[in-house]
Amino acid sequence: MPTPAILSLDEFQSSFVGHFLPGHWILEYHDRTHLPKDVYISLGEVEIWEHTSQGDALFQFRPRSSDQELERSFSEAWKQEKDKDKKAERAAEFVLDQLSESMIRLGLVRPIFEIDHSHFITERKFAIIVLDTSALRDGTIRHLREQFQNVQLWAIIPTVSLMEIGERVAYMTSKDREGYKPKNNALIRFRPQVTLAPQEVKWIRDNFPTETLELAPELLRTFQGYEKGTGSDRQPDRVSINDRLILEGIKDLRRQRNLPEGVYLMSGDKDMSRLARLEGIYTIYPAAPTLQEFPDGICSVRYSLEARTYVFCSIHRFLWDLTHVFSRIRLQCLEGLQAGRAVELFYYFPTKLVNDWMVDKLEVTGLGSGLTTNLI
Repeated sequence: MPTPAILSLDEFQSSFVGHFLPGHWILEYHDRTHLPKDVYISLGEVEIWEHTSQGDALFQFRPRSSDQELERSFSEAWKQEKDKDKKAERAAEFVLDQLSESMIRLGLVRPIFEIDHSHFITERKFAIIVLDTSALRDGTIRHLREQFQNVQLWAIIPTVSLMEIGERVAYMTSKDREGYKPKNNALIRFRPQVTLAPQEVKWIRDNFPTETLELAPELLRTFQGYEKGTGSDRQPDRVSINDRLILEGIKDLRRQRNLPEGVYLMSGDKDMSRLARLEGIYTIYPAAPTLQEFPDGICSVRYSLEARTYVFCSIHRFLWDLTHVFSRIRLQCLEGLQAGRAVELFYYFPTKLVNDWMVDKLEVTGLGSGLTTNLI
């Protein structure tokens, strides 16, 4: 068994195990919370082309964009389970949603922004952006900056969002300890909030003037990280009181600083955006394209009309992001100069130390032929 290496993203890019040659590769994932041991689900195919002059591999990702294909795979994985088809339908929906969100976060696909009073931003050349929890995980503020390059953007992160991230960490840890349960496929939806939102918060603070939206103590006492329930049956609360705390915080901010205009809530939650608009709060809603809109696949390079330059994503960053979403990612070469070779990335490796979490290190293993796993 090859010895795994504990690497940061930069180390992975420069390592021998991170050297990918042109060929036809298959992308697959395993998550011990809801898949049987050694069972991998195919996410799609990756065609790696020639390298750029800087040594980066150009590639095209063709995801499994059919709900039916994924449903059949999950049904096969859970063939001994009751209500397997119903669970498989839900799991396929979660996988496709997270693949779409990942492509946006990587810059390979652009969201379509619905912006209230967008003329204010273009005329006044500034905007204060309050990001809710969904906006902290999906990376759409990067695209907003690309669209409004000559606009000064301030970022405000609500305290309640940071608290909610902390609550989700505890929730995910408890679920991970439960072991294999097909119903835990819903964790695919929540994991980016635990693994990627903290990284996004750090990036936002490094690239924007940023402050925290504090809440009055009497409001903060009503924070709820979960809906009603006990033990492992508790489910993260997505609406209701936590959204209300953010909206009340925005109203207080506008009153305290006398800002009738220029303050926007950025949220990928349709219900949250609609509620905010009803209460007179300007919103920025990033509508995510579906994978079905890209029948020919998604290329690692796209041209940005706003930036007037090419936007590129490396194969390493591509795999890195997906590992944060799906826990364990494997890229296996079927045809090409490295046929039979595979590389596996694992997020929750058992020897992970505090510093590994802080600098975002993963376990990376180079594998040869003769893999003993089931791909469906």
